[in-house]
Amino acid sequence: MISLWRGEESLEQKWTPEPFSGCWLWIGSTDKKGYGQIRRNRKIQPAHRFVWELCHEPIPAGVWVLHRCDTPCCVNPDHLFLGTRQDNMRDCVKKGRLAYNGKSKLSADQVRQIRSELGYGTGRMFARRFGVTEHTICDVRSHRSWKHD
Repeated sequence: MISLWRGEESLEQKWTPEPFSGCWLWIGSTDKKGYGQIRRNRKIQPAHRFVWELCHEPIPAGVWVLHRCDTPCCVNPDHLFLGTRQDNMRDCVKKGRLAYNGKSKLSADQVRQIRSELGYGTGRMFARRFGVTEHTICDVRSHRSWKHD
């Protein structure tokens, strides 16, 4: 995989493969929403955008790098695609990622995934993966939240 990073060997230490989803989970610095961050030329930029440009092409102005996997900290180039803000909103609606009762950041599918993979990861890992707090993961696993699923 080093060839993928074109000599940026240190980047391989910033992510870890997640065997169930195929995601490459960023384990370096993240922002409040769980997206990986990387410092390049004294500027912090989202890791998934950096990886896109490294593996594909420059990102045109006004274009977003979206995740097929809906995992904010994923930097697997096969899970990324380009789109507009409107494309992102359509993708959000299609995948059911809009807030439940205006509060939840998790979709019903993500809640089922968190519960089905119980024992296969820490609360911290799931929190990073889904861009929520460890407390939220604990509440989901214990059925204090998402009682209806």
